[in-house]
Amino acid sequence: MLVHECTECGTLSINRIAADDDPENILTIFQDSFLYGHRMRQLCEDQGISMLSAEATELVCQQLYGQNIEIFAQ
Repeated sequence: MLVHECTECGTLSINRIAADDDPENILTIFQDSFLYGHRMRQLCEDQGISMLSAEATELVCQQLYGQNIEIFAQ
């Protein structure tokens, strides 16, 4: 799932990933989330949203690309 922060009101919303979403874009968003500061992490935590860490990269790749893929080394 992706978390979106409204630029107008700051509300967080959770959006499911759809079959037609680009897996490379989703992987990039996931990797960019490692750079989020304390504020965003705290907002998510306050709303019961658990952010994945870099240790979940293999799991995320398996979910996006299937079980028998070569894991992307970053």
